[in-house]
Amino acid sequence: MIMEFESADIKKILQIIVDHFKNNEAKINDLNVFPVPDGDTGTNMLLTLKSIKKELSKLKDYNIREISEAIAFGGLMGARGNSGVILSQILKGFFDILKNDDGFNMNILEDALYSAKRLAYSSVQNPTEGTMLTIVKDLYLYLKNFNEINKDDVSISKLIDNLIIETEKSLVRTTFLLPVLKEANVVDAGAQGILEILKGLRFAIAEINKISGTLKIGEKKDNKNIGHKNQKESEIERIPVRITAAKEIKDWNINSDIKFIYCTEFVLTGQRINIARLREDIENMGDSTMVVGNENLVKIHVHSNNPQRVIGRALKEGILHEIDINNMVDQNKDKMKAQPAVKPSAPTMGLISVVNGEGIEEIFKSVGVDIVIRGGQTMNPSTYELVKAIKKLENEKIIIFPNNKNIILTATQAAKISKKDVIVFSTKTIPQGIAAVLNFNKDIAIEDNIRNMEEACSKIKSGEITIAVRDANFLVGEIKKGDFIGLFDGKIKVVSDNVISATLELIKDMIDENDEIITFYLGKDSKNEDKEKIRSEVSKNYPNLDIEFHNGGQPFYSYIFSIEQ
Repeated sequence: MIMEFESADIKKILQIIVDHFKNNEAKINDLNVFPVPDGDTGTNMLLTLKSIKKELSKLKDYNIREISEAIAFGGLMGARGNSGVILSQILKGFFDILKNDDGFNMNILEDALYSAKRLAYSSVQNPTEGTMLTIVKDLYLYLKNFNEINKDDVSISKLIDNLIIETEKSLVRTTFLLPVLKEANVVDAGAQGILEILKGLRFAIAEINKISGTLKIGEKKDNKNIGHKNQKESEIERIPVRITAAKEIKDWNINSDIKFIYCTEFVLTGQRINIARLREDIENMGDSTMVVGNENLVKIHVHSNNPQRVIGRALKEGILHEIDINNMVDQNKDKMKAQPAVKPSAPTMGLISVVNGEGIEEIFKSVGVDIVIRGGQTMNPSTYELVKAIKKLENEKIIIFPNNKNIILTATQAAKISKKDVIVFSTKTIPQGIAAVLNFNKDIAIEDNIRNMEEACSKIKSGEITIAVRDANFLVGEIKKGDFIGLFDGKIKVVSDNVISATLELIKDMIDENDEIITFYLGKDSKNEDKEKIRSEVSKNYPNLDIEFHNGGQPFYSYIFSIEQ
């Protein structure tokens, strides 16, 4: 291989990439066209890179497989916000190919970029062009076309330069692919982040001065076999998780005969896993079967008399993790001894919510949330923090309420990793989260709970008052840094130089004749005299509206409020 790196080289390369990215973090954050204080793209990507660096530092053996696994794991567990999750999937897809090839050539690089593109697109429910997804797609298409035309060996230094040039071209195109970017005349922040990572790599390679020579073209492979191109086939299968969860070990009647003795659970990782065939084979080995996931990561649960056959079949597809095999006859006896006269009750759902503000934390705890994770705007939690919370709960069935659109993707990744039955109920605001939890009933089926919570959220209108952190231009007009802005369900509707007028104008924009109650959550820096002025004006203008105020304690947002019928 033309690049020979020692462990110290690997550490130095990543340190230079992280340092370079950190130097450009503010520039990337400033590209965010939305002027609200949130988990900025540059910060989220930097924290994801730091998590990878930390995971690599734990390695003792720096072979390509160990390095690839560490990058994939560190990226996934440290991912914060949408940009962090997508970055982690790009890197995982790329290194999934490298770790399985002994050599390195242009066609392997093409396959790795294809894998990165495929996994990144499949990680997002509605992929949007003009983002970092476009960058990785354009890089793959560039290399694919290059390899089709070129038959000569390629200078490595020249290749890196060309990839950076193509990234810069793709970055410029993002402005014209997303209307909001075109209106603000900026490029996409996440796409800029990818460019800075590549520039950091170029600086690092030059610094260690251990790169020379050329890359050969190599043998051409059919990359159609690198996972399915049909996105729907590669996406996580959420519905079967809910349905089969009713058959998990804690749900069966302890007085019934146990046909299959061993409850077998594990996580399988691999490439091009044929889920349908794997599920069919494992279903023939027992009952209460759950085989869900995608072609790279699958959660498996089955009751069987031959767990070795289950494991043997799975090993044909990849690597096993979190293996857990229990003798259900012994468990049954233990339960009978411990509670001979009491029939165990059905397990309840565990509830996890992501919130920011001491008052709001107390509200969520008071209405039944088991674990509150501090996070939200400006401080998106990592995948690891969510996985840690999931593991902490004894419940085998869990619902996560993200309460922020930038946390939904991270929560979804955490749910995929966990071997528990985890549902991400995609609340995007604090009022939606409170409404959902208030309508959760532990005594009814999860499907009924989901329906009730969705109905409750559909009746909630969420308002937020915050301060613009950067200049911007929107349909509401020119926004200057320091202006008060009002958001209705996440969309900017009001701009004002006064917090009271911004709040009252937003309420006017949101309210209709059928609304009955408005509930305010006071921010950390909100003033009592402002609150009373708002109360007075709302009472005067909407005499039939019930008004409630609660201490939220949230930073950055003077008021969060809900209007409901």
